[in-house]
Amino acid sequence: MITGQPPPLAASPVSAPSIARKLIDIGLRDTNVVVISVILTNLLRAFSSVVLTRLLMPEVFGIAGIIASITFTFAMVSDLGFQAFVVRHPDGEKPRFLDTVWTMAVARSIILTLGLLALAPTIAGLFGKPELTPVITASALIFLIEGFASLSLLTALRHRLILRLSMLELAVLVLQISVSFILAYLWRSYWAILVSMLVSSGLKTLLSYLLFPNSLRKPAFDRKYINDLWAFARFVTGSSIITLLLMQSDKVILGRLMPLDDFGFYMLAVNLAAAPLAFTTAYASRVLFPAYSQLWRDGSANLKAEFYARRRIPSLLYTFAAGGLIGSAPLIIAILYDPRYSASALYLQILAIMPLFALASNAGNEALTATGHIKVTFQASIAKLIWFCIAGPVGYELGGVIGLVIAIGLMEIPAVLFKWVRMHRVDLLDLRQEMLFLAAGTAGFVAGAGSDWLLHPLF
Repeated sequence: MITGQPPPLAASPVSAPSIARKLIDIGLRDTNVVVISVILTNLLRAFSSVVLTRLLMPEVFGIAGIIASITFTFAMVSDLGFQAFVVRHPDGEKPRFLDTVWTMAVARSIILTLGLLALAPTIAGLFGKPELTPVITASALIFLIEGFASLSLLTALRHRLILRLSMLELAVLVLQISVSFILAYLWRSYWAILVSMLVSSGLKTLLSYLLFPNSLRKPAFDRKYINDLWAFARFVTGSSIITLLLMQSDKVILGRLMPLDDFGFYMLAVNLAAAPLAFTTAYASRVLFPAYSQLWRDGSANLKAEFYARRRIPSLLYTFAAGGLIGSAPLIIAILYDPRYSASALYLQILAIMPLFALASNAGNEALTATGHIKVTFQASIAKLIWFCIAGPVGYELGGVIGLVIAIGLMEIPAVLFKWVRMHRVDLLDLRQEMLFLAAGTAGFVAGAGSDWLLHPLF
């Protein structure tokens, strides 16, 4: 059973200061890799979006959003937290442990595939679009293909193979975009997007075995590790289910209420707002969490200083950019898309509020989880659920669709406040640093709004 207590200090043959200095050097390198990878990924996706909006009708993006929502729903309901479990577990190097986790991952993927195949007609009916049954059925293959991927995609984080993992993901994305362009030109259909996703999933699974050593695993069922996984995953699964309700309820409701073209505008804004979120997720999970987990395993007593030293510069730059996205959203839409898509600007400004607070939330979550406070993810999700249950209906009653979107855009704030309270209790919070990060976000908003005021008339 994994507990919140680190191993004894005497177990570490290297001094804590030496480990800290080494982790800072590794962290800076990995941070640079993550930043460059996220920038390239977002540029590629922006380029893809610009091209595809000229090849496909707006309703296609609404359909693609529905498919993404369904697959995300199935994945979150069954989320067992494999990545964090493998990175954090003291036996994370042992073959028996890895074989057991891989076996559980394969079993999960088979169950998800069969479940989506069986429920495809019902799900299409719930969306009020029975014509989507074939494409929903075909999307089930994504779970089957990715479920058989090597566990090296997880152990790479534990071993700090961030560069190799990032290169793999960029190669997969380039293939997906290339295939989508070709098929969109030939078919002019949403099938182009789905088939490109299936092709990229296949390449990702193949490369997971080719690019990493000791990538092959065999079936195994170790009761001890399965019990450890359940003890860890029960809070992850609960949190994921709540997150699912929060992140997908708007898509289910708006997917039914809005015409497909309007829903397509909304989904474009969702995708653009997700661009900075990609950095917060990658940076927190690939750089901060492995480092914090190692410090925890080695018995470091100086995690608070490491927490802020490691994320200070990235947080300042990120929050400035996130604030700039809010202020310059109309300009960004005008630059990227033709006038048909101008309605996406307001949605983007509102939804971009969430990324402004996401790095503080994710970083705090990883620090607390790495030090054994596993329940915090679930508890923070409950805080967000309470917010949405109150603010969502009130917002919709007062402002309709826009009011609901505002409630979603502000949803990360209660989670951040809750994590700050928990961090303060275990002496991990430096509130002055957090306020400095938010000040950088305010400066970014002013700069972004000024850029929009000056340059928007030119487009």
